[in-house]
Amino acid sequence: MTVVASMREAARQIGLSHTALQKAVGAGRIARTACGGWDVDLIRVQMGAPVAALRGQPAPAKRPAKLAAQPAPRPIAPPAARPPVAQQGPSMREIARQVGISHTALQKAERNGRIAREPDGSWDIEKVRAGLATRAALKPRKPYGSRAPWARAAHHIAKIDADIVGPARNIHKELETARQALERAARQIAALYPEILRLERACDAAIAAQEKAAE
Repeated sequence: MTVVASMREAARQIGLSHTALQKAVGAGRIARTACGGWDVDLIRVQMGAPVAALRGQPAPAKRPAKLAAQPAPRPIAPPAARPPVAQQGPSMREIARQVGISHTALQKAERNGRIAREPDGSWDIEKVRAGLATRAALKPRKPYGSRAPWARAAHHIAKIDADIVGPARNIHKELETARQALERAARQIAALYPEILRLERACDAAIAAQEKAAE
């Protein structure tokens, strides 16, 4: 019997981690000896007993996984056979080449109703030329609603007038205010002009008196 004082030393000698021994103590698989130490041989037996007991038992057979029920495949119906289109005579590309226009222009003329195929699906070159000489019927246009440019002409004119007249009136008021301020400044200068002349004459007289006294 080998007894050690610490659990870490017992774990090292057995070859397990300290945390594994702590879990075994919590689960009640191992315990200290009466003297308070750890019996390494007893712990090795207690820790290996469940493993040794399980080695002699056969492994439980795995249950086959349940297969999800898959719906039966639907029968695919064969595609309906399309009746062959009987076409005689030259193709549309050949007609376009003979007429002297592009294949796209000929397709557009067919969509507009200017030309049409014969009942058997062929093309009559003379009818194609005659149809191309005509103009496509004009589609009727929808009547203009309230969003037409002239539907609310009075409203647009009034808005333009307000956008122009409003700032113009403000500028006129500012110009009038500036003109009145200039007139007031001119009147004040005119009132002060005689006093300015008197001060200039007094200044000239004082300078002349100083020069005369210096002589």
